[in-house]
Order: sequence, then C-alpha cells, then structure tokens
Amino acid sequence: MDNALSYNAMMAWTAFGMQDYSTLEQHANAIYNHFVHNPSELLSIDSPLLIGKIFQVCLGFQEPDQDIQEVRAENAFVCFSKALNSEKQDVHDEAAARLMMLLIQWQRYLINKVEQACQAQGAKPYSFLAVHNDGLPNDMPMATNTKMLFTAYYLFDEIIDKTNVVNEFIVPNERKAFEYVKKHILDNCNMLERTPQYRKSELGNIVFDKICKQLREDIESYSNNM
Repeated sequence: MDNALSYNAMMAWTAFGMQDYSTLEQHANAIYNHFVHNPSELLSIDSPLLIGKIFQVCLGFQEPDQDIQEVRAENAFVCFSKALNSEKQDVHDEAAARLMMLLIQWQRYLINKVEQACQAQGAKPYSFLAVHNDGLPNDMPMATNTKMLFTAYYLFDEIIDKTNVVNEFIVPNERKAFEYVKKHILDNCNMLERTPQYRKSELGNIVFDKICKQLREDIESYSNNM
C-alpha cells in the first residue's frame, strides 16, 4: 500500500477499536475514495484483511445511500476473499469468519450481486452433475438467500480453528455478531435436512467462486472504462 492509504487504514482501525466513529469515518472515507479512483488495486492490495475490515465496519454507519453501502460490502468481499488465500492461519480464519458475516449480517447489501453472479451465462459446466442453463447444479437452491446461507456454511467449513476464531475480533460487539451469525448458519443449515451437510458446503463453494468471479469482472470492467 502507498503511504497515504496505509496511514488512513491504521488510523481508521485504531479509531474503530477506540469507538471513535468520527475519526473512523474520516479515514474510512479517504480509503473509499482512493479505491473509487483506483479500483484495480483491490485485486493486488498487500493488506487485504485490514482494508476489508474497514469497509465492513462502515456498513454499520447510518448511510442513506444504498449504493455506497453495496460498494463497501462488495469491496470488503473482494478483500476478504483475497485474504482467504493467506498462509497465516489467523488471517485465513478471520477472513472466512468475516465473509460469513457479510453474507448473513449484511446480506441486504450483497444479495443483488449474488443473484447477478448466479445468473451469469457461460459458466463452466460441472461434468459430474446435471446443470441448469445458468451453469448451476440441479440441486442448487433457487432462493438467493439460501445460496448465501450455503456459501456461509462453506466458509465456516473452511475455518481451521473453529473454537478460537472468535478471538480475532477485538471489539465485543463484533464477537457477539459473529457468534450470532455462526449460530444462525448452523441452525438453519441443520433444518434443511434434504441436502446433506457436505453437499451444502459443496454448493456454497460453487456460489462463492461465482461471486468472486463476478466481482473481479466488475472491477476490471470499471477500471477499463475509467
């Protein structure tokens, strides 16, 4: 990251930890504006977890502009999906946990993008499964919120240290939110007995890959048109 972006990120996250929301908003807005003008940097940023966290916590602002919140949620998703590839277990696990929260707690800001991603044409067929015209397996749930539930379940499955991942959250409200999201995911997945647990995770993985692909394409398209 360049010096200004790094400074704003550190100041924003410190402010969040101190519950200084005015300072958080000031530095977070600078980060938001940086990526408005440099969207392709989201795909190669070297501190994706930190930047993603700042976008995510700003979803709690009383923001009247739905489009801004959707961009924040999408940017956070891109950052966390990149952090998910980290070789550091704590970074990987926290990224997965925060993606779960985006899909459930902040679902309203991502649901349209998930719907778009799952309707995309030209998806690579899964040769071992019968597929719809949209490239999804026949046993994929029709409802977008159930697709997001299965994606969150897949991400929970990906967490290595499921017992201690909650300790990665430094603010009590975030820890409570994660525990609520985790319970929501497990309880609701358990109620959907017609689909085996392992299959819920497989289907969630398919949706996750489609979301990531759609968001990358959006960023590349936006960058090319600037």
